[in-house]
Amino acid sequence: MAGEESRLAIGKKMQPSASPFRWLWFLAVVIVVLSGPQRSPLAHGAEPQNWQLSSSLTYESGTYGTSNRSETVYIPFTVKRFFDQGELAFTVPFLELRTTGETTLVDGKPQRIRTGRRTDLASTGTVTKGGLGDMLLKGRYYVLDEHGLLPTIALVAKIKFPTADESQGLGTGKFDEGFGVEVSRRFLERFIGYFDLSYTVIGSPAGTDLRNQVAYDFGLGYHFMPRLLASAFYEERTALVSGQPNPRSFLFTGDYKVTQAFRLNAAVEVGLSNGAPDYGLTGGVGMRF
Repeated sequence: MAGEESRLAIGKKMQPSASPFRWLWFLAVVIVVLSGPQRSPLAHGAEPQNWQLSSSLTYESGTYGTSNRSETVYIPFTVKRFFDQGELAFTVPFLELRTTGETTLVDGKPQRIRTGRRTDLASTGTVTKGGLGDMLLKGRYYVLDEHGLLPTIALVAKIKFPTADESQGLGTGKFDEGFGVEVSRRFLERFIGYFDLSYTVIGSPAGTDLRNQVAYDFGLGYHFMPRLLASAFYEERTALVSGQPNPRSFLFTGDYKVTQAFRLNAAVEVGLSNGAPDYGLTGGVGMRF
């Protein structure tokens, strides 16, 4: 199909000559966010809560197109700084991978690839490996706030640092850089519509030829009460290896604001293809100060 051909074309690797400029687009987002107007505590009558600490625990299980099951536990710790025009977040994750050696974690999710420096995890059957994951720096800049018929639009940029142990299948040992756009719009008082689109330049370890990845999702949220938001999404990402199915899944989330500063969140993922987990469960907390 023509649409599938165009998507595959987008997923091809960038030319090596573009690599010296991979940091420039992210630095541009950081500069724009930091140069935006800041809140005035006197104008709002109280010290603003511009920082947030959050953490969560995600458990996922699936075969990912292999003949054996892989299980992952992903625990990220994130510090976020809010600005009037955007936000910056830095995430340090810890993870555990139970596998026979057929999958490697990319962005915290198992993928059916092998890396050149990787040890033979399958030689002793199923093994469990754990440790530090790949750190992530992410920026978001709001180019348009919702008003009238116009939606909220934000530009997003991220860099994944290869801090995970490649030899244990916990990462690829290479940098990834991505950018995207997020769109949301409230309607009928309690509903919110979402659409996100992103493109990530995937670093290929020795002995592999990973494709760059296009990802998108769309969904609908509903405020059951002012403090409780439930949402449902369809998510899809292009496969990193040619010939493998795209990871596709449904994601159901809930966010409850206990106070203005403290919130709870949960999510359930249901896989729709061999490239996605069969299921995933997430629970998390966040505190602003």
